[in-house]
Amino acid sequence: MSQDRLMALIVISIIALATSSACGPLPGKPLPSARPQLPSQVTNFDQLYNESCSGCHGAEGHFGGALPLNNPAYLAIVDDASMRDAIANGISGTSMPAFGINNGGMLTGEQITAIVSGIRSKWGAQVRPIDGTPPYRSSRVGDAAQGAKVFVDYCASCHGGSGTGGTAGAIANPSFLALYNNQTLRTLIIAGRSDLGHPGWNDYANKPGLDSAQVSDIVGWLAAQRGSLQAQER
Repeated sequence: MSQDRLMALIVISIIALATSSACGPLPGKPLPSARPQLPSQVTNFDQLYNESCSGCHGAEGHFGGALPLNNPAYLAIVDDASMRDAIANGISGTSMPAFGINNGGMLTGEQITAIVSGIRSKWGAQVRPIDGTPPYRSSRVGDAAQGAKVFVDYCASCHGGSGTGGTAGAIANPSFLALYNNQTLRTLIIAGRSDLGHPGWNDYANKPGLDSAQVSDIVGWLAAQRGSLQAQER
């Protein structure tokens, strides 16, 4: 091989090596797998729950200010569509905000699906309603007068006969009722709050479980108290 040809091959090799190095990753440049995700790309349930839900519903789904999401009685009656709607659109008449990105929130549809699926699989995969469980929703308008009687029978021992006292505190007051719309009251009465010692529909000692009509009647009575209390505030 001539000296000129050898030199040409050496030059070509150097150029090829330099070109290859220039197109490769720069020193210190993180790999794609090491780059942080955008908030909209997070689909891990634990991360989404901790960032968006735990502040109100508790770090493990209970002992928060809002209804515990690891409550088997709640998960036995609520359907995925209702949970999804609550997360995406919020719940009017309560402190539950809208998290859906189309409603001013930060969560995409995929992320809301991940939260609903995570709640169901982590805390409610095996739960089923027992016989006699009142349905999550009811179109029946409660009878406030009848609800007052049911309230005395089932609730007064903890909340007082008029719902304004007792060992468990007042329930018929503006601060409480401003945070619970009628559906949320119904859910609380059916599911209870075992984390705070509040019985569910079938947890009252020496009493038959509440039926759907009785739950509606209690809600009707509480709704009437909400109206009268709001009128007094004005």
